[in-house]
Amino acid sequence: MNADAQKLQNLKTVVIYSTLGLGTATGLFFLGRHLYKKTRANISQKHSLEVGDPATFAKQLKMAFDNDNYMGWGTNEPMVIQVFNEIPSKSMYTKVQKEYANLYGRSLNADLEEELSSDEYNELIRILNAKK
Repeated sequence: MNADAQKLQNLKTVVIYSTLGLGTATGLFFLGRHLYKKTRANISQKHSLEVGDPATFAKQLKMAFDNDNYMGWGTNEPMVIQVFNEIPSKSMYTKVQKEYANLYGRSLNADLEEELSSDEYNELIRILNAKK
């Protein structure tokens, strides 16, 4: 019985230390992921001050969503259209999407669909499709 009790105690110890190790590894993974995303956002933020940079376009779009009109609500649709007209190509738009996700942790397309009417969204798609 003493040998069985010792084996049970050893099993409990192994399970406890394995659980603690797994929990620590998971915590370190999530901490590393958070720091990586934060670093990417900081890099994007620094580039957002350069004219023609994808992060600049992403920031302008977010400001158009949040900057609202004089009444205090709604999206500045003319600004969104203006930014889309300034984006030079489809490949640049792909980079803008990536920078938008880095800066705000959200999908640009999802925010466009949420902020704009279907006619306005379709107009942006037409503008984008006309680019090289």
